Amino acid sequence: MKRKSCLQRKLILLLLIGTAMTSCASTQGREQGTAGPTPPETVRASRVTTTPPRETCAAFLPSAPCRAYVSIAGTADGVELPWAASGGLTVQLSSVNGSLYVTAKTPCSPVSGPATITGNTLVVGELGIGAMGCISDAGTQQQWFVDFLNRPIEMSFSQGTLNWKSGTDTLTFKGK
Repeated sequence: MKRKSCLQRKLILLLLIGTAMTSCASTQGREQGTAGPTPPETVRASRVTTTPPRETCAAFLPSAPCRAYVSIAGTADGVELPWAASGGLTVQLSSVNGSLYVTAKTPCSPVSGPATITGNTLVVGELGIGAMGCISDAGTQQQWFVDFLNRPIEMSFSQGTLNWKSGTDTLTFKGK
């Protein structure tokens, strides 16, 4: 019991010292009972208004409908890519506040980056790659696609298919 009352006295003493210190701190540099300096009336708080980014679908080419596309064929140095032929890639072009972005879903994870189109040539900037774990061939397939995107891509659209050619590699897509 004696121990408890000693602890209570110490706590009360600490509270009183803390209160005294904050009381002193709040009047430091001014007379007691006066408020702190008031900013001049000409200073107004600025209001910052932001609008959420506006994303809209963008067409890869003027002749290609604006939509997502799924892969139906692909070749690497002339060798067929079965994973691309079976819909392993989905790509879409979007405009976000007037800037173009390519987004894609690979067998491993999503990939996206800023893009520019000059004539029929698509150039993709620095890519962001999703953080999903890749097993078996999915990581190799994603790396092939990232390498493909890191080169200029010649595009064409004919009979409902979007065709991409990058070096000796090709991808063919149909509207989703």
